[in-house]
Amino acid sequence: MPVDTDHKQLQIKVGTVKRTKKEYEAYLKEDVVQRAKVEKMKAEGAEEGDIKKQLEVLNDTLTVIPDTRQRLQKYARELAEFMARCFPDEPAEDAQDLRDLVLEGRLLLKETSECLGDSLAEDTESAQADAGGADDGMPVDEF
Repeated sequence: MPVDTDHKQLQIKVGTVKRTKKEYEAYLKEDVVQRAKVEKMKAEGAEEGDIKKQLEVLNDTLTVIPDTRQRLQKYARELAEFMARCFPDEPAEDAQDLRDLVLEGRLLLKETSECLGDSLAEDTESAQADAGGADDGMPVDEF
C-alpha cells in the first residue's frame, strides 16, 4: 500500500479505537452510577415499581457492555496488527503528522490494554496470537 493510503487507514483505525474506547468507558461509568442509584433508592425505601424501572435501566446498560468490549478488543487488535505490519518503526522526523499519529496509536493501544486488562502487543506474532477468540472474563450480573 502507498504511504498516503497507509496514513489514511491509520487515521481511521486510531479514530475507531479512540471512539469505541470512549464509549466503553462511558458505559462502565453509567453502570456504577446506575448501581448507586438503585442502592440509594432501596435504602430510602422507594416504591417497588420505581426500583424495578431503575433496574431495567441498569440491565440495559449491562447488556451493551459486553458487545462494546468485544468491538473495542476487535478494533484494537486490528490497529495493533496494522501498525505491526505497516509501521513497525517510527516514521521519519520529516513526516511529523504521521509520526504523531503512530505515537498516538501506540499510546491508545497501551491505554486500551489497561482498560480491558488485555495485552494488545504491537508486534506481529503477539497481535496474531491474540486474534483467537477468548472468553471476555466479564462477570454476569443477575437480578
